[in-house]
Amino acid sequence: MVLRNMRFYRVKNIGFVALICGVSLTANADDFDREGVRGDTYCFPAKFVVKTIESLEDLSPEKKDVVSITFTPQFKIYDGGGLPDRYFLRVNAEGSAVADSQTENSQAQKSETDFTILSDGRVPDFIEKSKSANKDADVCITDRARAGLDADDESLYFEMGLTPYFKNHSGFHTLSELKEGAKDGKSHYKKMIPAVARMFMPSTDHLHIRYRQIMETPLILARIGDKDVPLETRPYNEGFVIDRQTLEDLDAQGLVIKGGAYDLSPVPSIATMKKYGIGKPRGPDAE
Repeated sequence: MVLRNMRFYRVKNIGFVALICGVSLTANADDFDREGVRGDTYCFPAKFVVKTIESLEDLSPEKKDVVSITFTPQFKIYDGGGLPDRYFLRVNAEGSAVADSQTENSQAQKSETDFTILSDGRVPDFIEKSKSANKDADVCITDRARAGLDADDESLYFEMGLTPYFKNHSGFHTLSELKEGAKDGKSHYKKMIPAVARMFMPSTDHLHIRYRQIMETPLILARIGDKDVPLETRPYNEGFVIDRQTLEDLDAQGLVIKGGAYDLSPVPSIATMKKYGIGKPRGPDAE
């Protein structure tokens, strides 16, 4: 019973981590890495990526008119090292995944397709090439510099860009827009969570504002009548979080964001994000 419960927790955790930040390619050894320790090359099943992309594309248009996901796959480096040597899809001639431990004859049957890794870590063709992959294929990384690390090490982190952002960037968001965005955003998030865990999907009643340029003092306000009143914010995950309920309690018409270009997304509370590792520090020095 203990092992079963632990396994169930792992399934839930995978889904919630995917919500905001992206996907660590080796986040859980049981599900992604077949050895538990990285070699020069390590892989995880492509079906996780394929299913996520397909599920999000199946959302109805009315769920994507206020918020939407723009996939921005990118490697994030948290140990001061470099990008991986290679990033690629691997299938055999019949379309089935081939493990590294198989024979030379099987090796010869492999078909491998490289992804493009730009100097800033972006992988612009990841989505299109992954969508065409057989669900039994593997996504693999050759990263000799980090060979021998634990499978769950996140010094090299791959972010798929799965956050639903508000389409409106005008600097003003009505309360009705924010409510609809929270509702639709939750629909996006549910598509990323294993079916067994969807009933545990937390409420997305908070808002995360991330400025595209570093902003130490945010200009985030509530519009009340003809006045804009500063709101109390909490810094988290390279941005600032507010509780939408605060706007409702103030009878505000909406949210005002000044100070530069930004991205706004519906999120769970900071306590919930911390619970599931969303926005947590990464790398060898992370606590």
